[in-house]
Amino acid sequence: MYITSPRCVARIRSSYGAGQSTSRTWHRFLASQGTRLTRSQHHLSAASPTTRPAQRGSVVTIPPVCKYQSSRHYIAVSKTQSPRNIAVIGGGLTGLTTAWYLTRLLPKAKITIFDARENLGGWIDTVKHEVETPDGRKGTVLFERAARMVKPQPSAPTKVPKWDDLVFYDLVTKLNLTDQLMSSKQADETVLGFIYYPDHLVPIPIVFIKPFIDPIGTLKSLANLASALTEPVFRDFIPAIISIFRTKDPYRMDMFKGRTDMSVGDYFASRFGGPGLVDKVLSAVIHGVTGGDVWKMSMGSGGLADQLVPRDGLPITKTPVRMADYEMMVQLAADKAVFNLASKHLESGALWFRDGFSTLGNALAKALKANPNVTVKSNEPVTEIRYIDSLDQPFFTQVSSKSGTQRYDKVVSTIYAKCLHEIATPKLPSLASSEAVTIMLVNLWYPVPHANFPHNGFGYLIPQATPYSQNPECLLGVIFDSDREFPLPTPTNPKPTNRGADTLQGTKLTVMMGGHYWDSLPPTSLPTPQEAIEQAKRAVARHLKFSPELSDAAHGSAKLCTDCIPQHLVGHAARMRAAHGELEWGFKGRLAVAGQSYQSPGVLSMLRAGRDVAMQIAGRQVISRQRADGDGDAGGHGGGEIEMAPWTVGDTGLERFTRPPVIQAMEKALLPLRYNSGAIVDESGCVVPRVGGAG
Repeated sequence: MYITSPRCVARIRSSYGAGQSTSRTWHRFLASQGTRLTRSQHHLSAASPTTRPAQRGSVVTIPPVCKYQSSRHYIAVSKTQSPRNIAVIGGGLTGLTTAWYLTRLLPKAKITIFDARENLGGWIDTVKHEVETPDGRKGTVLFERAARMVKPQPSAPTKVPKWDDLVFYDLVTKLNLTDQLMSSKQADETVLGFIYYPDHLVPIPIVFIKPFIDPIGTLKSLANLASALTEPVFRDFIPAIISIFRTKDPYRMDMFKGRTDMSVGDYFASRFGGPGLVDKVLSAVIHGVTGGDVWKMSMGSGGLADQLVPRDGLPITKTPVRMADYEMMVQLAADKAVFNLASKHLESGALWFRDGFSTLGNALAKALKANPNVTVKSNEPVTEIRYIDSLDQPFFTQVSSKSGTQRYDKVVSTIYAKCLHEIATPKLPSLASSEAVTIMLVNLWYPVPHANFPHNGFGYLIPQATPYSQNPECLLGVIFDSDREFPLPTPTNPKPTNRGADTLQGTKLTVMMGGHYWDSLPPTSLPTPQEAIEQAKRAVARHLKFSPELSDAAHGSAKLCTDCIPQHLVGHAARMRAAHGELEWGFKGRLAVAGQSYQSPGVLSMLRAGRDVAMQIAGRQVISRQRADGDGDAGGHGGGEIEMAPWTVGDTGLERFTRPPVIQAMEKALLPLRYNSGAIVDESGCVVPRVGGAG
């Protein structure tokens, strides 16, 4: 055995010499780079929230922390006394996941879910739309008016491995949704997608270099790459690569330690030697995922923060791993059904449900409503959350809604951070400056299959550098839903079947409009749903060269999602540290937060956040230390003190922002479900490597 878990003592060879603890190992590694890893020092006041384009190259310095911030400002309740009465504010995916895991971890606890909407599920919304072809055939198609799929988290050389997708697999197996799960293979994808710049679609090639396995495929891949580099959108690519290798990175370590922060755009412009590739490519990726401005989004806290984790000096056989992520993987992968489902989809590029992504939210809601210890209060927004300290029952939180006032041992808020600030007593000023973008989602269905040919694949994104004349509608991107559900034949899938629930085959698209482009617009200036449909039709016809007759035959539906994606702007981590202190002072550990206002956006992050806070409340998310003594095993792996530090969220949900994560350099061969390692987790929670090593 090689891996330490709560249920076994196994041996991990130290990253840089046997017998070193995780902490000492990591300090030694950073010392070799001329620096030391220390706990970040931050002040309780929020840092500047944004970096404007005019301030490109600027760095926000995080002030020192108040000496009291690292101290707990209340007497912690014994973990043997789990909360018996819990309220979850918000019935979106994060709230439902939190409540569902609480029912499994604390089966005797009473749980109340408050949601302002009639139907649970938050922004996840699948609707049936009646359509008709020009020749009179009628049918129904499913329109996804929010998230429609998830992408599994395969390993890549430049990334820190994650296993958040195991939470998704855990829910799918426990809720009996395996038969509903659909997938597409990465091998079936000829391109990663398209970028529209300056006036046409440019494919993003998949680089496939396996000359001994597939020489013809390798030659085609290189030819596609060479062709892409001649396009204006990629002309800054080679100079950017040269700049990365020729210049040092003066910002990475300070951001990794939390001493400074800067925008994603500023950071990569400094690495690329200019803003060209940022404006033409990276901006499209950022607002395609978050709806945000690449020149405002935080590099230190966003989805690209893994690029800051030091890797210098690591052999190719090792990779940095956050021990919180590793510990979660060990817990979930010990379930054979979860492990088998994850193994089945290691090569999948996307996962969705045949009857729409609302399938997951509906299944969670159904399971919770069937539980006698769960009360669901729909169409009942919370008007106040107040901390009460009484002599007879200290430390509880009072929740007020239209049905009255109730008291709870613990409250978890999963709603937008600014809304929480408005209803919290005492107030949480660090959350008052939270921002979110508004997006108009337009679903279009054309009565002609594969009308977007030859531009088939995931869809296309529109970078900020695209001229206004080519994007006056403020589109962020377009998703080719029908290509995912009913793709073109490929060598590995010569006879594709319908992987959706549409009764008529056609070309189905989702158009994303607005986002940061609408930040300065008043609500009265935004298009109505019908106006948005017409604008989307015009834009798609211009981009994909659709005829006026085809556009006129399209069916459309639009939904305005106000403040739907919270933004992690520059200084986000500092504001979350400040909010952690405010929650401790004001609510004494009785109010926790989770959701997209705090974690990175995306379905997998929301599910992970719900599980994390439920584990914390149940007392399962703790730091464990075990020691592997002895002279080493037969494989030559020496003993040493091992520190397993799960990415604890603390009583506030934000405690992880107060300290750097524990990171261990680990052998890829010992990482199940990643790097083709072949390692497994047995039922006792121990990792068993593949005999003979990774293949």
